[in-house]
Amino acid sequence: MAAQREAFFLGAGAERRFCLVTRPEGTPRGALLHVPAFGEELNRSRRMVALATQRLAQEGWLVMQIDLHGCGDSEGDFGDTSWSEWLRDIDRAHQWLLSQTQSPIALWSLRTGSLLASQWLSLSSSPKLPLLAWQPVLSGKQYLTQFLRIKLGADLADSNQARGLLSKIRETLQAGERVMVGGYLLQPALVEGMEASNFAFSPGHPATLAILEVAAGERVELTPATDTWTEKARAQGMLCEARAISGPKFWQSAEIEVAPALVPASLIALEAILT
Repeated sequence: MAAQREAFFLGAGAERRFCLVTRPEGTPRGALLHVPAFGEELNRSRRMVALATQRLAQEGWLVMQIDLHGCGDSEGDFGDTSWSEWLRDIDRAHQWLLSQTQSPIALWSLRTGSLLASQWLSLSSSPKLPLLAWQPVLSGKQYLTQFLRIKLGADLADSNQARGLLSKIRETLQAGERVMVGGYLLQPALVEGMEASNFAFSPGHPATLAILEVAAGERVELTPATDTWTEKARAQGMLCEARAISGPKFWQSAEIEVAPALVPASLIALEAILT
């Protein structure tokens, strides 16, 4: 199937969000709302997400991508955004999709986008949607600590006050002040929301979850943390499938890399979660 791309702004003024919709030829078999990664992980994954989007559309899926508040071509500054604002952006994008198609809708998240997606699913009054999660971050607090350590890597490596540097950053944020880390101006409202978030779902969540992870090297298997999380989710009655595929960790690489096997695995997962 041929795919058509449409770029537009959702909303107006300060609420303007840049969106890119890739449509299949004919009636979509389903619609996907992509919830993106954070910071440099978002930038490094653009090529992979674009390749997947094109293939998904060729296979009959309508895919909506949105630049969240303060990101990409959307209105606002990154240093002024908040976690709750990003949750509202997901809701607005979902409402737009509802107005555009009668096809079943699912979320497709990457890395910290999975934290946003799972929290939105838990809070939303809309019918619970299936979720395809690429390499989901399981703990916002743990991710933020790693982000701070990586971005301050040089200082931490050369200083005996590593713990003190991290504590000072957190104290500054808790005092209501913004902090510049690795070129990103972090606002307390964003940090607090991320730290409080976990990849978790409300009890009895009825929709199916498919997790796909990329494993570099000879052993293609889920990370221990994801494997444990999946087993617990199943024990609690959640419909959850998880699989590892071989490929590079494209969201981490300074060079543009892709994991081609992730796309056919995603198509198989989507067929399963929407049946």
